[in-house]
Amino acid sequence: MPISQSQLSQLFDYLDSALETGCDHSLKLTRQFLQTNALPEAKIIPWLGSYGGHCDCEVLANVEEAWQQ
Repeated sequence: MPISQSQLSQLFDYLDSALETGCDHSLKLTRQFLQTNALPEAKIIPWLGSYGGHCDCEVLANVEEAWQQ
């Protein structure tokens, strides 16, 4: 897992707040979070994709669901 559980929870919280205005079907917000927190985008983005996180709203819906279980 290329991101800690704590950082992943922070990402979900960030996206939950930021997506109140809707998703543009990109990973713009996820990338912003990763860059702001100096996290390795090149490792985390493909990992999120493997759980169905291909845009910000899918990261929140699919990845969060997978990691809550």
